[in-house]
Amino acid sequence: MKKFHRQDGGWAWMVLFSAFLGRVISMGMSLSFGVYYVELKSYYGASASVTSWVGSLNTGLLFGAGPIASALINKFGCRFTMMLGGFISSAGLITSYFAVNIAHIIISFGIVTGFGFGLIYTPCIVTSGTYFNKWRYLSTAIACTGGGLGIILFSLFVDATIEAYGWRGSMLINGGLALNLVLCGVIIPPRSTDAVVESHILDIALLRNKKMLIFAVSMLLWNIGVIVVFFSATDYLEDRGLPHDKAVFLLTSIGIANTVGRLLAGLTCFVQHWKNINFWLYTASTMIVGVATMLFNIDTSYALYTFFGCLFGLSFGLLLGSQANVIIDLFGILKLNDSFGYSMFASGIGIIIGPSIAGMILD
Repeated sequence: MKKFHRQDGGWAWMVLFSAFLGRVISMGMSLSFGVYYVELKSYYGASASVTSWVGSLNTGLLFGAGPIASALINKFGCRFTMMLGGFISSAGLITSYFAVNIAHIIISFGIVTGFGFGLIYTPCIVTSGTYFNKWRYLSTAIACTGGGLGIILFSLFVDATIEAYGWRGSMLINGGLALNLVLCGVIIPPRSTDAVVESHILDIALLRNKKMLIFAVSMLLWNIGVIVVFFSATDYLEDRGLPHDKAVFLLTSIGIANTVGRLLAGLTCFVQHWKNINFWLYTASTMIVGVATMLFNIDTSYALYTFFGCLFGLSFGLLLGSQANVIIDLFGILKLNDSFGYSMFASGIGIIIGPSIAGMILD
């Protein structure tokens, strides 16, 4: 097997920057949908369950397109896959500007843009993992940190652009910004993953692996509940009588805590002598994020809602920051691309199901 790059140095850090920025843009835009949710629900007069399909499909495909992204990476490499994802997501956002009804938005933003983001997400993890050896746990956590920073930046940016240009103008501006995802792909050398990925489409044998199935089920279940917080928190707090700016700032608070959590998860590279440290961090974080989600049901003060949000964000960040490292520990770096793709598919199903269930309950 040929070597096409030097690990832990040189251009590896630029590739990590590419993965970090890719996560900032794709996850930031997707998980700030809660701000759009309020506007779209009001503008089209659609029900909560119908409007929730826009965000659930977008974020669901961001994760759920994992197997397709993995197959493209195996066939064409991360560079091509990320560039293609950048063009598709930009096209979806730009066409959303011309939407005449909620069905159009479901297709353009929900399906097209979501699929484009899905072609970005997996390469970001694969490159950050394969370009590093000694600092692999830290590099994957740094790449994941981009998602937390994206939530902080885009929750504020989307709100500001909607205020200035309306939701259509905001979609158009984000469509232009999404083209930077193409540049993220350009940074990655051609066929950069050949050093660690054999030539195949997908490793079907992984689907018969009991560890893979159990891990996928866990991803499916916690995503059903967790994603509802991102999509519904703003609307939920406004219904509780809080002003719009405070409701939006809660997403920012979640993003800040989420970023800290993702980065802290990477510190496990300094305590590798602790057996299964990533597994236990992932398990504990999953439990805490579930408890934090339930706490939002308490009718309380804004200060306590902010505390719940920070607890949720921190534990969710630890969970996501340790996720790729758990997959590497379970299946090995050679199977990172395929095992991560299957795991993301399970996440995507949970994300699509969760908001729809919540919307039907609310209606």
